[in-house]
Amino acid sequence: MEVGFAKVSKLLIAAASPSDDYGYPTKKGTAGVSINVSGQGDPTIGATYFLFNDVAARIDFGLDAPLTPSGAGQNVLFSAAGAMRFYPLKHNHAALFLQPSVTVGRENSPAVAAEAAFFFLFGAGVGVEYYFASHFSVGAVLQLGLKFGNLIGPAGTPVYTTVSTATSGLSANIYF
Repeated sequence: MEVGFAKVSKLLIAAASPSDDYGYPTKKGTAGVSINVSGQGDPTIGATYFLFNDVAARIDFGLDAPLTPSGAGQNVLFSAAGAMRFYPLKHNHAALFLQPSVTVGRENSPAVAAEAAFFFLFGAGVGVEYYFASHFSVGAVLQLGLKFGNLIGPAGTPVYTTVSTATSGLSANIYF
């Protein structure tokens, strides 16, 4: 009876433990590009580089630059984000990650219509990537962000502080 229990225990442990047989692209020196869409609907283009096994540095950039017509309310808006990703669990084709991030950018002012202002955002998220192949994945992240908006905004307007999950999003990733 104990032999059977030992075999079942070993099988359960093997099934629940991370597997490196799949060939995840989370090894030191791996680089990648991504297209992301946040909960706010703003797409960004990003790059990933694995500094260590299962530890990646990420950058993302988004741009909203109206070309015509010019005038009031036609503001050039952007965001630039930096993040670290830590992959503590991997199983079969899925990998769980933790992601602290910092974002700066320019958005429409929440205080005065047709004006732009800068913002600063701290985020912490948890996400998952599903690897369809060793060099292609899709991902999702649920992130809680603390945002300081309307920085250097229109004169006499306050700084807006919000906590939100609006920075959560989806991504498609290609690794080389």
